[in-house]
Amino acid sequence: MTGNVGCEDEKFVTSNGEKIYVPSCIICLSKVCRRQKRERRQDMGSRLSVLKYYLYYKYRPAFSDRKALERWQKKKLKKHLAYVASHCALYRGKTNWQDYPVIEKSDMMENFDRLNTVGIGRKEAEAFAVEGERSRNFAPKLKGITVGLSSGTSGSRGIFLVSDEEKDRWAGYILAKFLPGSIFGTYSIAFFMRADSNLYEAVSSRNIMFHFFDIYRDMEEHRAKLENLKPNILAGQPSVLLLLAREMEQGRLKICPQVVISIAEVLEKSDREYLKKVFGLQVIHQVYQCTEGCLASTCSCGTLHLHEDIVCIEREYLDERRFVPIVTDFQRRAQPIVRYRLNDILVEKKEPCKCKSPCLALEEIEGREDDIFSFPGTDGTEKTVFPDFIRRCMLFVKSAGAGGEYRIRQEKDGSLTIYGDLTKKEREQVRKEFLRLATDRGFLLPEMVYRPYCLEKGRKMKRIERSR
Repeated sequence: MTGNVGCEDEKFVTSNGEKIYVPSCIICLSKVCRRQKRERRQDMGSRLSVLKYYLYYKYRPAFSDRKALERWQKKKLKKHLAYVASHCALYRGKTNWQDYPVIEKSDMMENFDRLNTVGIGRKEAEAFAVEGERSRNFAPKLKGITVGLSSGTSGSRGIFLVSDEEKDRWAGYILAKFLPGSIFGTYSIAFFMRADSNLYEAVSSRNIMFHFFDIYRDMEEHRAKLENLKPNILAGQPSVLLLLAREMEQGRLKICPQVVISIAEVLEKSDREYLKKVFGLQVIHQVYQCTEGCLASTCSCGTLHLHEDIVCIEREYLDERRFVPIVTDFQRRAQPIVRYRLNDILVEKKEPCKCKSPCLALEEIEGREDDIFSFPGTDGTEKTVFPDFIRRCMLFVKSAGAGGEYRIRQEKDGSLTIYGDLTKKEREQVRKEFLRLATDRGFLLPEMVYRPYCLEKGRKMKRIERSR
């Protein structure tokens, strides 16, 4: 048998010795069909896995009290460390939790090759992730592993690996937390992020439709798509949510999501109240989720709780209520997260939450540790001032109130640059508030310079920040 013109033939020998020539294009088509069938099977397996984890996290019995939670954590920790000790070169033989050093992002990246258990090198992972950022195509995997690239707001960029099982578990947990109804209902999710990821594809199904909105694109490109989509769930950075809320207030955008979720940036109290008013919701949900893991979310009462049912968090206290979290994730095996120190400042809630969850309730995520301001004290010592105290100086300024736009940066010389469209009267008010703060905290009032406010596209909104 001869093949088609311009197509090479491949020879096959049957059991009776007969030679058959088949055009290679037919062979290629057959391979494509087999690959598509294999991908469909994998996709179905993933969806069933997500459903399994959803049902587990949605309906498992609640912990009776804090002690029960801690006993459960201890068992999970022992089992997880046994796996890490036998599969991770960096931690070989370390089964005692206290034998693990506290590490930061720089330590993790320096030991990337010896820390991950899937045989992926740092150079190839970084090149793969950077190419995804450049092409804006985030679907491919590296050796079957999802590769994430952190934005580097803390001063260094991180590379993070997630297996398919970890991805499915994450998706099941998120759906259990935030779906307003049953998983078998129909939902459309609008997700505004810097980068898409196949991590989020695990959420998508026939009835749960995930739609990625690239924050690098202009609002004009998003408006028609959003109104056509009519999302049940809207998730994005506070800066994006505020922009959408202002569009709605001015009548240029008509959407009515049942759930609004704030991610990636600090959600300030005034912004939260503004979003509640515009979207007509009792609760604006917040997810404290860095690339390192899903660490906290908002309960039905509107309180942020640590996800101590999937992670163990040690607290490094800065004062009576403020602490820096040190995270151990029970679920992460591809790239173990053990005693990983973040530089976020979390604030414990004074009173227990009405939802009665044994997981620690948070007043707020105040900001990053490296955004604590420092001023020369009146007594000759250095005085540190937490971001929340700086925010309070703007509370009484109308243009910087609920939904308002401002940014305060401490420069390397100690002076403050205040970005905001403030009137002369408002500037005077800001100075008075800073003078009151300086008197209360015992530091010298710094030089203050005012600049027009400008939101940088694609950059995380940080109302309070210190120059690096």
